[in-house]
Amino acid sequence: MAKGIKTKETQFRWYDWKRYSSRQETKIGMGGFVGEITFVGNLALFLPLIRAGEILHVGKGTSFGLGRYEMLIQ
Repeated sequence: MAKGIKTKETQFRWYDWKRYSSRQETKIGMGGFVGEITFVGNLALFLPLIRAGEILHVGKGTSFGLGRYEMLIQ
């Protein structure tokens, strides 16, 4: 099913930022992609998983707001 989904458009940029670690008493470099991606195809099977990711924000740095995304359906 995933083979039928294609990337239509991407607009990504890298975003660097630092946070202070009290435990390590130093600034820690963080960074990741920020932007938009548009897919075309039948996403119906994957929508529950994508919606779950909107709520759970899984991945490294989620306590700092990383891994967050929002899905817009047109």
